[in-house]
Amino acid sequence: ADYLAHQRTPINPSSVYSIESKLNQHIAPYFAGRVVDEITPRDILAWQQSLESYSYKYKTGLRTQLSSIYKFGERYHDVKNIMSRVEGFRNLEPKKEMQFWTPDEFHTFLAVVDDPLYALYFRLLYTTGCRKGESLALTWDDIDFDEAKISITKSITRKTKDAPYAVTTPKNNASIRDVSIPQTLADDLRAWRDGMDEQDDGKFIFGGDDPFTDRSTDRRFAEWYKQSGVKKIRLHDFRHSCASVLIASGVSIVAVSRHLGHSNIEQTLNTYSHMMPSDADRMRNAFAGY
Repeated sequence: ADYLAHQRTPINPSSVYSIESKLNQHIAPYFAGRVVDEITPRDILAWQQSLESYSYKYKTGLRTQLSSIYKFGERYHDVKNIMSRVEGFRNLEPKKEMQFWTPDEFHTFLAVVDDPLYALYFRLLYTTGCRKGESLALTWDDIDFDEAKISITKSITRKTKDAPYAVTTPKNNASIRDVSIPQTLADDLRAWRDGMDEQDDGKFIFGGDDPFTDRSTDRRFAEWYKQSGVKKIRLHDFRHSCASVLIASGVSIVAVSRHLGHSNIEQTLNTYSHMMPSDADRMRNAFAGY
């Protein structure tokens, strides 16, 4: 209870929801009735072994959560932190190939999208690389039509107890940013807004009074990409597609990182370094005249 109260202070509600979900499903039931000081490294190891059926990413997140609890206990309740004595999970999963659409594939897909507002939505995802929650939280007052940019200051989360969604803060401080969009997209968005019966700047761009639902968006997206004949990707892969186009166009990795709202450039490099062109020829040519 103390740990949860402590966590509720600095983080947003969706993160609290995620923490409580992990605790209630995978940590509290396993160690129920145990005194913390009596839990041994072997008990932690046995708990980790009970999670073997889950993905490496998911069970590593659970271990990180338990480590956070022990750090809290060590700092405020004199609990001995034994997590460092237990080896973490090894990633034995084959590396998944990153999926993305080239501009030609995206145009092929877009040609079959017969809903104008959804077409605008997909264009915004592809050119900004913003996260789905960030895009769905956009309201008309977040767009600067003349400067052709959007302000990302909030996000939609479905991790709520009493409502279908909630508007919360973005993933991290770097996620609060202004993102440039093509002028043609800005003009088409303005034309759509001007054609609305009620021009309420506080309404969600993609939905109105409420944002698009995940179920409806995923269903219609699947219908359109099957109809277009392009390879299957996820909506989140529009983010990777955006990064691939920017990198292939010679945009610096620093600018790409800012555009995507990554918390640090290392995250961008770890995710997209394989897309970057080789610098071997550039380095040789740099000294060609010496």
